[in-house]
Amino acid sequence: MERQFPSSIGYFPPSKGSSSRSMRSARLLRVARSEARRALSSSSGLAEENAALRMTVAALQRERETLLSAAKSSGVQTPIVSLNEKSKFVGAQGEFSPELKFWYPDIDSTPPVLPCFRLIDDVGLPVQGSDAAMPPLEQEVALACMRTMLRVNEFEKIFHDAQRQGRIPFFLTSRGEEACAVGSIAALRPTDWVLPQYREMGAFFWRGFSFQEVANQLCANEKDPAHGRQLPLHMGSKERHILYVKSTLGTQCPHAAGVAYSMKTAGSDQVAITYFGEGCASEGDVSSALNIAAVHGCPTIFFCRNNGYAISTNTRDQYVSDGVAPRGLAFGMPTIRVDGNDLLAVMAATKRAREIATTEGRPCLIEAMTYRIGAHSTSDDDSKYRTAEAPEAGWDNERAYWEARSPIIRFGRWMQALGWWDVAAEEAVRKQARKEAIASLNAAQETARPKAFTLFTDVYDELPWTLAAQHDSLKAHLKSYPKAYDNLAASADL
Repeated sequence: MERQFPSSIGYFPPSKGSSSRSMRSARLLRVARSEARRALSSSSGLAEENAALRMTVAALQRERETLLSAAKSSGVQTPIVSLNEKSKFVGAQGEFSPELKFWYPDIDSTPPVLPCFRLIDDVGLPVQGSDAAMPPLEQEVALACMRTMLRVNEFEKIFHDAQRQGRIPFFLTSRGEEACAVGSIAALRPTDWVLPQYREMGAFFWRGFSFQEVANQLCANEKDPAHGRQLPLHMGSKERHILYVKSTLGTQCPHAAGVAYSMKTAGSDQVAITYFGEGCASEGDVSSALNIAAVHGCPTIFFCRNNGYAISTNTRDQYVSDGVAPRGLAFGMPTIRVDGNDLLAVMAATKRAREIATTEGRPCLIEAMTYRIGAHSTSDDDSKYRTAEAPEAGWDNERAYWEARSPIIRFGRWMQALGWWDVAAEEAVRKQARKEAIASLNAAQETARPKAFTLFTDVYDELPWTLAAQHDSLKAHLKSYPKAYDNLAASADL
């Protein structure tokens, strides 16, 4: 199958001879893209794919240099002017903007459709006007962000396959959305509280979770701090300031308002960030949380991952409004829409939201526009409700269009231009992550199950008589049938 490439590029103001130069550059670009496609169609390997992507980026760079040289010789102002490109996200469409602007409902006259903040385009090139909002990212931090996204990607591949093999009961991935979690968590302080939904693996890894810790939780063994009493991926850590994931969809949002209010009354400079999807936003808990946080001035960041699809549901079945962002405005809080596949834009927006929360005493809403490449979870058949057609002609389907705009590809190209990243580095990270993921899965499965006594721990300081009676009944049962539970529990555990 032929792979296509993004085509969003800039242009210069017209000048004498610019038409012929543009035609020549366009021909060069078409030749480079043709060569790239042939390279991709002949091999599916990572090295070949990256070589093809580099060819495309090189063609764009040559075109840029040609236009710069022409503009300079003709006396035209040299910066490239970006097209007024419109976003094509499933959840909402609007013009892209390099301006880091939070819309204040009590001050601003908001447009009918909110713009989408971005700093780099689909091929990883900085857009015109991005300098003002570009976060001063050091190489070490950029590398940490890229490695975290890659490690998430490889870990999820292994454990998704493990679920299909029957080795774990349930799994879901964040493929295509990696920048949302990593870019936002990297902009916060380690002591800021995180109230996740369930697609924030990047935040867990950024805060120090190891592959083995997550694997132990997924396999529900005795090394799982929750002793196997949570559904897969329902993790948390008090030490890392991450509250546990909950299956009661949306309840993390009012909790986040409460956590932030507690920190505010204690005089702390911490904030709380909570993640939710556009489908979760239909839950009444989310609206209640927005109102509570706005009324009480809670330093809460509401981070909506609008990936276009909830479980078994397209966004057209969720709302007819301009995405989720207008709800923040309706409840009186500063709001921004951001390109969630642009890690730099996500980081800049989250950092600014934190400043507003701590200095102005106001909650903020960030709507990060992204795309869910995979199914909702391993319990979902997304072919029943996913749009098949791509938003632009020339692509096999919608999924292929957005895979080419993956946060990993875009951020990788941006880093390559700075000399911070290359194919060899990516291959090394992926290979090592895959090796660690497989090892962690095998080790977790070989670890014993939680002891039977953990059924009665961690809730009450002293067991009430009802649970004490159940404890004694279970102990007697295990003692009467010791061989029936050899692999699960023994009366001695109680």
